[in-house]
Amino acid sequence: MKQQDLVGIVLDLAQAIQAAAIYPETHQRVRLILGRLHDRIQRASAALGTIHVGIIGDHFVIDEFPFLDMNPALVKLLRDIREKGIEKFSIRPGLTFGELKRFVSFLITGKDDGSGRKWECIAYGNIETLGGVDSLEDGKGLALPASHILSGATDVLKELLRALSGGGGTASLSDGREIVAGVMKGLRQDAFLIHRLMRLQAHDDYTVTHSLNVCAIVVAQAAALGFPEARLQEIGLSAILHDVGKEMVPSEIIQKPGRIDAAEFERMSEHPVLGANLLRKLDCGSDLPMIVCFEHHIKYDRSGYPRTAAALPLHPVSAMTQIADVYDALRTNRPYRKGMDMKAALSIMDRGRGTEFDPGLYDNFLKALLFRQAGAGA
Repeated sequence: MKQQDLVGIVLDLAQAIQAAAIYPETHQRVRLILGRLHDRIQRASAALGTIHVGIIGDHFVIDEFPFLDMNPALVKLLRDIREKGIEKFSIRPGLTFGELKRFVSFLITGKDDGSGRKWECIAYGNIETLGGVDSLEDGKGLALPASHILSGATDVLKELLRALSGGGGTASLSDGREIVAGVMKGLRQDAFLIHRLMRLQAHDDYTVTHSLNVCAIVVAQAAALGFPEARLQEIGLSAILHDVGKEMVPSEIIQKPGRIDAAEFERMSEHPVLGANLLRKLDCGSDLPMIVCFEHHIKYDRSGYPRTAAALPLHPVSAMTQIADVYDALRTNRPYRKGMDMKAALSIMDRGRGTEFDPGLYDNFLKALLFRQAGAGA
C-alpha cells in the first residue's frame, strides 16, 4: 500500500464532506465521490486491515505517514473533526457504503441519524496518553490500538520520563521500547520520517519531541552501520532516554523562553549525571542507556560536560547521540531563534568534524541522513 493511496482516503473524505454539505445525498456528485472513497477504503483495508487516521498538531497522520501538504479542504476537515472532539478515527475491514455515508453525515452535522444504529466498522475518539489503548466509540466498547509512530507517542514519552524521574520502573521502560519499535518501523517505511518529526515538533513539548527526533536519527545511523535489529532496540531506547535527567532540572530553566544565564547553564549541565544516576538504579536490559545519558554532551576532543578525569574513548552510541542531539537542536525552532534549514545546520556541524564529532561517525551520519533524503526523492 503506497502512501499516496492512504492520503487519497483523507482527500476524498474532505471532498465527500464538501459535496454532501451542498448537495442532497442522492446527487450524482455525492454518490460519485462516496463511491470512490469507499473503493479506496476497501483496497486499503484489504492490504492493511484496520486503517488509522489521527490528528497531530495541525496535520493528519494516516497509519505510518504524517501528511503535511494541507490544502484548504483538508484544513477545514481537520478543524471540523477536532470541533467534534475527535482526534482519531479507525476503519475496520468490511465497511459498507451505507455506514460510510452515515459517517460522512455525522462529520458534517455532529449528530447521528437518530436510528440508534451502532457503528460496525468505524471507531472514533481521542488519542489517549499512557495506558496502551485508545478510547474510541464504536458501540461495542472495543478499543483499537494505535498503529502509527506519532499516535500518542509524545504523551507516552512524557509519562515515561516523569515516571522514570519519580522512580518508575519496568512498565514504563516497556512503553519506551514500544516507541523505539515504532520509530524503527517508521524509518523503514517512510524515508522522510526524520524531517517530518522535526516539522511536527512545534506542536509538542520540546524535550519530548527532541527525544523522539534524536532516537530516529540515532537508529538511522546505527542501521547504516549494519547493527542487527535486536541491537537497534537497545540503541534506540538509549537515545530516547538520553535527556531523562532534564526532568530533575527546575522547569523554569527548562521552559525559559530566552537564553539561560551562566548559573542556569550550570544547573542544566547537571542533567547527564542526574539521568545516569537514575538509570543506574533501573533494569534497562543493559548499561547502555546509562552510558549514553552520561556521555551525550562530551565531545570527541573531550570538551563539553560532565568533565571526566580519564580520557577513555566515548561509547560509539554516545557519539552518535551527540551528533543527533546537535543536529536536532540546530534544525528545530526555539523560543529565542528560528530553526535552521538542513544546509545551514550541516555547514555549522562540518566545522566540528574531528573536534566536536568523531570524524568516522560524523561521516556515517551524513551518509544516513543524505541517503534517506535521496530515498524520499528530495
